[in-house]
Amino acid sequence: MGSMSDCRESLFYRKVKSCIEKYFPGYSSEGGIHFESTCELTYGNSGFRDKYKMDRCDLQNVLSKSGILLGFLFIKYNYERLKMYRQLGSEKNVGKIGKHYNFYNEKRNLWKNVGIVITASHNPHNENGIKIIDHNGRQINMIYEEYLSDLVNNHLRYVKNNQICTLDDIIYDTIILIAKIFKEEIHIDLFDNTSFNSICDLDDTIHSSNLHNILKGNICIGFDTRNSSVHLNRIIIESLHCLNIRKCINNMCYVTTPCMHFTINFLNGIFIDKKIDHTFMEKGEYDIRKMEDDLDFLSKFHLQNGESVWELYYLYCGHLEHTMECGKGRGIPIGNVLGVGLSDGIPLKSMQKEGESAQDRREHLRDRREHLQDRCEHLQDRCEHLRDRCEHLQDRCEHLRDRCELPYLCAYNSDQFYFDYFAYLFENLYNHLSETYDKIFSTNCKEEIIYVDCSNGIASLKLDNFKGIFTILKKKIIKINYIQDEKSILNFECGADYVYSKRKLPINTPLEKINSKFCSFDGDADRIIYFFFDNTLAEEPSERDAPCNSVTCTRSTNYGGDSNVVILDGPKIACLFLKCIMKMLLSVQVQEERNIPESNISLSICSIKKLDINIIHTAYVNSAFIDHVRDIKKNIRWDEGLFRYINLNIICTKTGIKNLDNVAQKSSIGILFESNGHGTIYVDVNHLNEWSEKLRITEEKHFVALKKYLLFFNQTTGDAMIDFIAIELSLSFLNLTINQWNKFYNPLPSYYINVPCPKKIMHTIIPHPDHEKYLVEPKWLQGKIDQVVKEADAKYGRCFVRPSGTENIIRIYAEAQSVSKVDEILCKVEQAVRQYMERS
Repeated sequence: MGSMSDCRESLFYRKVKSCIEKYFPGYSSEGGIHFESTCELTYGNSGFRDKYKMDRCDLQNVLSKSGILLGFLFIKYNYERLKMYRQLGSEKNVGKIGKHYNFYNEKRNLWKNVGIVITASHNPHNENGIKIIDHNGRQINMIYEEYLSDLVNNHLRYVKNNQICTLDDIIYDTIILIAKIFKEEIHIDLFDNTSFNSICDLDDTIHSSNLHNILKGNICIGFDTRNSSVHLNRIIIESLHCLNIRKCINNMCYVTTPCMHFTINFLNGIFIDKKIDHTFMEKGEYDIRKMEDDLDFLSKFHLQNGESVWELYYLYCGHLEHTMECGKGRGIPIGNVLGVGLSDGIPLKSMQKEGESAQDRREHLRDRREHLQDRCEHLQDRCEHLRDRCEHLQDRCEHLRDRCELPYLCAYNSDQFYFDYFAYLFENLYNHLSETYDKIFSTNCKEEIIYVDCSNGIASLKLDNFKGIFTILKKKIIKINYIQDEKSILNFECGADYVYSKRKLPINTPLEKINSKFCSFDGDADRIIYFFFDNTLAEEPSERDAPCNSVTCTRSTNYGGDSNVVILDGPKIACLFLKCIMKMLLSVQVQEERNIPESNISLSICSIKKLDINIIHTAYVNSAFIDHVRDIKKNIRWDEGLFRYINLNIICTKTGIKNLDNVAQKSSIGILFESNGHGTIYVDVNHLNEWSEKLRITEEKHFVALKKYLLFFNQTTGDAMIDFIAIELSLSFLNLTINQWNKFYNPLPSYYINVPCPKKIMHTIIPHPDHEKYLVEPKWLQGKIDQVVKEADAKYGRCFVRPSGTENIIRIYAEAQSVSKVDEILCKVEQAVRQYMERS
């Protein structure tokens, strides 16, 4: 990498140094460097999250380092492709615009996108965070998480190991770490100016391709409705500029987190990933590029950052930003346009020559004044000409705006094609189900009002894009908590997490509509839960005493909170989708084996790899849900027809969406839903196709319906808006009301509590590594838990203990036949946990 002095003199070092220093967390330099926060941040299941402050804070440090990692990923995936591009350009003559378009869009997108969403999901409005999306539309892998954690926490680690140091020492060490990652992973020496400038070439080349290709290759940045997001977005841009990436930055601004996951996967895999319906692109009816009217909808909402968002979305396009700002009549002084700056006048003293008389000076000044008058007249004429030119250009801009042909927008995609794509899938699915099941929706779709709690989050802005779908389903959507005025605060007494965890109605719920159907989204629209009022429920106490000396007690049943509120959570949603899948499978007509001796039939069956339908959950799921799925399994004739070639499995994983995700992705059909309403259905389309071909059902209409149904779900992450549509379609398909859906099963009373625990003791409490249902260590504590459950409720009782992955607390979960028995279990197990902590 060269010597220390060489490093410090490099272009990269000088660029990145100021950015790192600018966004360092708060610190004092008295008696050495001391940072205000000494706790390391971890990239968990939900990325980084923290409180936002305008001044120096940990979150700004996170965003600047996230920008560096984003740039690293973009360069890593595209640097070698640049060489391939040049080779193809010389061999295939694809450098021309026409060939550019034809070659790359018929085959695949040559360039890879990566993305980031600035969000803290259901967290309070004064917090924010990030979720980084890899080239496959999923979360980044563990290696890149570790890189980012190293960058974010490097200042703390350096100070810990070097108590006597300067700020420059810490910055230097951080920059060396960045350069090391690039050197080892991409073989680029950032301290070599030629290598560093080659990134500009990459940026220019991809941007040029983007202008002419339908599919784009960019770093996509989006955010939810938090006021801090615009500032944090600009920090990412500044970090990317330090890596010589200026043009391939797509500020998508307001997007849902699931939309960003989908966008990255779609742009990178449209002609590769068989789960994406490429006929959507082949029809040629949909645009992916940004349009001049993309943000017109913002005028309907009370948003504080409207103007700043507009500038980010349209103007902040690398080198184009200043040009466009001038075109909009803002940003550049008229003097700069005319070539007349503040230094245009010549100081009197500088004009005086040695030995010159006063009379000579007066004559010289008179000549100078006349010259300046002539110059002013010329400039006035020039200004008139420029005004006329500006008016002409403004007319031209209006014309271009009307035709949506501003050329620089062609280089960037909007999120509109996400809505177009799923509307396209829905139309195909709806029509096929209607034809296959004898116009089932003409009788089953009933007019209905659904009140949607948008949590004053991103769903407020985006849900209207699916209005056409809900019209087809005969559902009238009425939004509440949708950023309608200055009192609309993100996640304040509203949203899916509030309703689920507090068991309370969100603020602004129309109480006179108690017989209606309600659902609730979280801040970034990746969770959904349903709820309704049931006046027939027996009154339960609104509060109960926390067991023993517990600090926190959170209910996970319908007891407590608003006693008449019935909540349909993630497991209920999973059961609904499973019912639809089973109905379609039962309808599939299998061609029985003919002319095959009976002795060979079993051999024929064994040659077909069975389809695994996996229901994936965590230990927190209610046992009534497991019993319900088992009942479904018992009622299937597994020795007949298609079901001879199917397995239905119930799989428990460790807590955390990544763990559920990993199992689901390995399933033929993976149905995963956390209790909080985050979930989707994944499909192994290769196995599904192979399985159907061997059974000769590929073209069978009921199987086609099943496949269309499965592939309607977002195949990259849980998506509240797509799940919302799928739920309403499924209820109509099964002809169920929300009350009938709720009666699938009655959950057992269940609660969990949090008990503070020293970090050193937490490490000694080890749950089972696969499912966390019981402890493998300490065996004494697990023995006490088993004894307590057996004595309190041997038939229905269940309890498990696990250390939190993010806080110094032990979580204790219990369920039983009654609330009093749950209390008893929690109280005694908590005593056992505290006893273990005292003994350790």
